[in-house]
Amino acid sequence: MKSNKALAVLCCLMAVMILTFTGMLFMKLKVDRQTEVPVSYNYDIADAVETDKPAKEVAAVEPNCMKGVKFPEGILDSMKTAYAVNKNCVGRISIPGTEIDTVIIQGKDNSRYLTYNFYEIWTSEVSGTLYGNVFLDYQCRNDEYLSKNTILHGHTTGKSDNIPKQSFRSLYDYRSKEHFIECPIIKYTTLYNEYTFKICDVFYSTTQPGYDNGYFFNYIYPDMSDSNMVGYIDQVNQRRLYDTGVSLEPTDNIITLSTCIYDFGKSIDTRLVVVGRLLHEGEDESIDASLVKDNPDYRRPQKWYDNHGKKNPYKNAEKWKPSAE
Repeated sequence: MKSNKALAVLCCLMAVMILTFTGMLFMKLKVDRQTEVPVSYNYDIADAVETDKPAKEVAAVEPNCMKGVKFPEGILDSMKTAYAVNKNCVGRISIPGTEIDTVIIQGKDNSRYLTYNFYEIWTSEVSGTLYGNVFLDYQCRNDEYLSKNTILHGHTTGKSDNIPKQSFRSLYDYRSKEHFIECPIIKYTTLYNEYTFKICDVFYSTTQPGYDNGYFFNYIYPDMSDSNMVGYIDQVNQRRLYDTGVSLEPTDNIITLSTCIYDFGKSIDTRLVVVGRLLHEGEDESIDASLVKDNPDYRRPQKWYDNHGKKNPYKNAEKWKPSAE
């Protein structure tokens, strides 16, 4: 009788141990599934969040993610770690003197990285707000060569929105010509090459034809021909907030940084656009501050003129369309 009781107790103890072990294993697997990004590089390597914190260099990431990765031929050493973390990584942008210094990714369209970050995490899960990541327009080249127009998109939510400040929020500072004078250079690194652009224009553009007499200025077209770019330059000159004194020629390659802004009110969906042109051969990075002049009559949306009872001097301006021909 006693032996039967002892056996029953032993069986109970063994059952408890098995259940405990199984529970611990289940919890470990659950944690592993939730922690898809290794702890060693789960920080601001590339997503556009928390730019108030100085971003660690990508090279400082422990390369435990690099084992067995097949890198593209000719990739820069400085880009290997970021590429190993996310194969959709195509480069990096930094603007000396600003908070902007982030790795860039590219999707099959322009929607995914509006809401997913560098680690392919849907950002609503992180902060409850969809802040995404800075990304290269899906139409642009991501190989050894540049598109005529390299286009980068990014959000601009900030601390006033109760979530961390994002990289492209710093573009707002370029509404001031004094800030441009201090920070006129864009550094852009692809997987294969490093480029320097000099900022030449800062302007507003609306997203809907209805805001501007049925016309939408399609500044996010990647492959304009040199002859077609003449019309593009005219459109930019109408809209620029100030003259930077930096020339822009039809033969230039440009980089376009585009982000949301609501300076004309919430009812007029608007983009703030910062454009740089590729540094010319033999040109240095300096600009002539004496050439920087305000443009008080820059082109606004038609709705702005209507709301202020003003005549729009650009109402009958030519409606340029982008073309590769």
